[in-house]
Amino acid sequence: MLTLWAAVLGRPFAKALAVTNLLTRLSAGAVTLALVLLVEHERGSFGAAGIVAGVFAVGTSVGAPFVGRLVDRLGQTPVLLATAAVHGAALLGLALRPSAPLGVLIALAAVAGAARPPVAACMRGIWIAMLQGPQLRASYRLESALLEIGFVAGPVVAGAVVAVGRPALGLILTAGLAALATAAFALLPPTRAWRPPARASRGVLGPLRAPAILSLVGSRTALGVAIGALQVAAAAYATAGGRPGFAGVLLGGFAAGSLLGSLTPHLSPSSFALLSVAMCAALAPLLLPVGLWWLAALFVLAGTPLAPLNAIAYELTDRAAPAGTGTEARMWTGTATAAGTALGSALAGAAVDGASARAAVTVAVAGAAVAAAITLMSRRAVTVAAATPLPAA
Repeated sequence: MLTLWAAVLGRPFAKALAVTNLLTRLSAGAVTLALVLLVEHERGSFGAAGIVAGVFAVGTSVGAPFVGRLVDRLGQTPVLLATAAVHGAALLGLALRPSAPLGVLIALAAVAGAARPPVAACMRGIWIAMLQGPQLRASYRLESALLEIGFVAGPVVAGAVVAVGRPALGLILTAGLAALATAAFALLPPTRAWRPPARASRGVLGPLRAPAILSLVGSRTALGVAIGALQVAAAAYATAGGRPGFAGVLLGGFAAGSLLGSLTPHLSPSSFALLSVAMCAALAPLLLPVGLWWLAALFVLAGTPLAPLNAIAYELTDRAAPAGTGTEARMWTGTATAAGTALGSALAGAAVDGASARAAVTVAVAGAAVAAAITLMSRRAVTVAAATPLPAA
């Protein structure tokens, strides 16, 4: 896999695309924590901070498919530049006016979320235009690896910036990084050269009229529930063990396992159901009553199927999307995961309050089980999608 990644990154402008993509992932990973720290510091309320962060997440979920549809109709560069400006300005407004009425903060958070630049979805469209065969399939693993790096490093960067400066500084740097990295990505030659393919239909449902896309949206939502619950479970286990800071070690172990999984040989799209079941099975040992360091090892094990599962989901999305709806389809599956993560965090939080940390893991296992069940019940649609050629450049 490393050899294939080297070949992918050896293509013209590929390194610049990957670096700017990674920088936007870091910003995406940092923004929620930066928002929470800023609002809590200014208002002394985690409740208000949670509302603002939650509205940001809802805005992203609602806006993402529409932004994706704009890309499929207008092209990548104009939409990326416009969303970079609006997203960055809204975050900057939050950073500079944290003492504004809560309604103003909520409105700015909604705008910032809805205008989140669709860099990851655009990147996959560019890979399709640049690559073929094994290199294209390797790019899906690379995208999953970048996602994990952003997931782990983003909050660390945000926390470090806040620790050495004012809370507003974390959000200012996050906004600036998002805007500048997105603009740099948008102005690279492969991005400017990308043209929307002809649409098969301009129906209201867009890619959702494809059965496999509907199945993927459902399974990705359920998998998101598992991921969101796992984040809460890590914090709950660490707190119960008397070491709240150990939650970072647990989640870092999960991400490390996913990164290790991204290095395994490529699996065909037809193995999606098998990997979905494996994801559920890998989470189950987290229910065992073990110490924190053994639990960290189990978190590494739990993460190993995630990157291959994500990579195949990306590939199936591109295969199943009706002509001319690829970006919107990617945004639908991405926003489904994000929405599921928010739901999983809420369910797991309630479960921990009512029982224990293991209850949060039970929510995670249940989410993964539902994802596997959806995939198994829609095997026919997934099989058809797996046999569909990837879109041509």
